Amino acid sequence: MSKYPIRKWIREQAERGRIHFTLEELRETFPTANSSTVHSTLYRAVQGGLLQGAWRGFYLIMRPEYRRAGIMPPEEYIHELMGYLRRPYCVTLLSAAAIYGAAHQRPMSFMVMTSSPQPMAVTRHNSRIQFVSKTELSQGMPEELIRIVQTQYSEMQVATPEFTALSLVQYARESGGLSQVSTVLAELAEECHFAEMPGSMERYVPQPCFQRLGYLLDRVVGASQAARDLECFMSARGFALRRTLLSPHSAEIPAECDDRWKILINVFPTTDFND
Repeated sequence: MSKYPIRKWIREQAERGRIHFTLEELRETFPTANSSTVHSTLYRAVQGGLLQGAWRGFYLIMRPEYRRAGIMPPEEYIHELMGYLRRPYCVTLLSAAAIYGAAHQRPMSFMVMTSSPQPMAVTRHNSRIQFVSKTELSQGMPEELIRIVQTQYSEMQVATPEFTALSLVQYARESGGLSQVSTVLAELAEECHFAEMPGSMERYVPQPCFQRLGYLLDRVVGASQAARDLECFMSARGFALRRTLLSPHSAEIPAECDDRWKILINVFPTTDFND
């Protein structure tokens, strides 16, 4: 028997229902074990399917149902990982929309919003986590913009449907373009209650995104009630609408201006439901 029963300790953590541990924690538990012993034991545990290295110094204890595939879904450990990284976060964009049932097609990445000044992406065992940067979150994740969703072994912070919808418009390129966003909005709109949004929302989303969302809901998706609710929110907050491009990333010359939303129409998104 090894002088340092690290594998036994890992199995004991699994029996207690834990799904992760850190290298720092392991070294504190076995302070006299040398680095080569620790790393060789961890390497064999990963190779044997007992562990998955999700981040440097952050290990997942593989549940039996995930060992065959050799991968644990990010939703099971994202809360613990972001705690380890000490960064605020919420599941967002297409991944959040899918949680609310607006999953016209499976997202290619698990999309997470955080305060990192630089976007990050990490791929482990064919599982890709895409990090979207929002520096406004540097002071922490506002509770009113998230919902806590329970997973099988953990929990995760998910952007509210309203914050998700606005973020899809703000990060349209990361979400597959405005046509893809419009298709998702067609299914997400029923979950949104824009008139009841917290006033703090405008601190985290630029005003033009509210206008673009209103236009998409109204003119492209046909979600007239959701569009009216959003308009009520904007009116109550005293938004002064200024002309803004529907797509700030397109060089196309605007064809016309929508008077209601003050949107300069320089692209013509559609939904899959219009095809």
